Amino acid sequence: MLDKSSAVPLYAQLAEKLKEKILKGEWKDNEKIPPEFELMQLYGVSRATVRAAIDALVAEGFLVKRHGVGTFVRKFRPTFSFEPLISLSYALETFGFVSKNILLKKGYVELDENLSRAARWKNIQECFLVKRLRYVDEVPIVVEESYFHPEVSKPFENEDLTKSLAKLFFNSLKDAKISRIEQIIEPCTQQEAEKHVQNLIDVEEFLKMSRWIYIEGRDEPVYYLLLFMRADLDRVRG
Repeated sequence: MLDKSSAVPLYAQLAEKLKEKILKGEWKDNEKIPPEFELMQLYGVSRATVRAAIDALVAEGFLVKRHGVGTFVRKFRPTFSFEPLISLSYALETFGFVSKNILLKKGYVELDENLSRAARWKNIQECFLVKRLRYVDEVPIVVEESYFHPEVSKPFENEDLTKSLAKLFFNSLKDAKISRIEQIIEPCTQQEAEKHVQNLIDVEEFLKMSRWIYIEGRDEPVYYLLLFMRADLDRVRG
């Protein structure tokens, strides 16, 4: 069953449950999945939650809707770049949210011991910081701090940093390839997030995400993201 006390939205929890069935082969390629009302009863959620979870898996390529027939497991799931996986803009647009970014700060900053440890960098003195506040449907939901290793930061100096940083990042890599992405998502309180959020988002609970992106041929990450998202995103629209 789903954890209704969790900070993770119910549709996201349900999408992961349904994806597991596909990946484990419980739902076969081209098989029609159970109807919405059956999933509602099985997981104890609303129709809106079921539809949001299904729409997420359609967007990822795991399911396909056939008008007047139903929803089926997609036989040939597409391969895609890492961009949809790391782009918050992409994820929000998938669920129909209208978002915008406000640039709070950009430029080179010196690394202190705490930042060096968090970013997993050992021998650099400064990095390029992009700090933004993201709105969804005119509600502030995310404060994000993107730290770029100086070897990949040059392309960001004169770009419009209110646009998708994921897309800018991929364009900056040129022939380099991503080797791995590591990510941690954990709940945190307003007090824990205060230093970074600075009263820009007035809620008591956040989801904190730390992400490190590595490219081939390097032991250290080239992109460190620290993000604080309000934990009640699924209720923003009421």
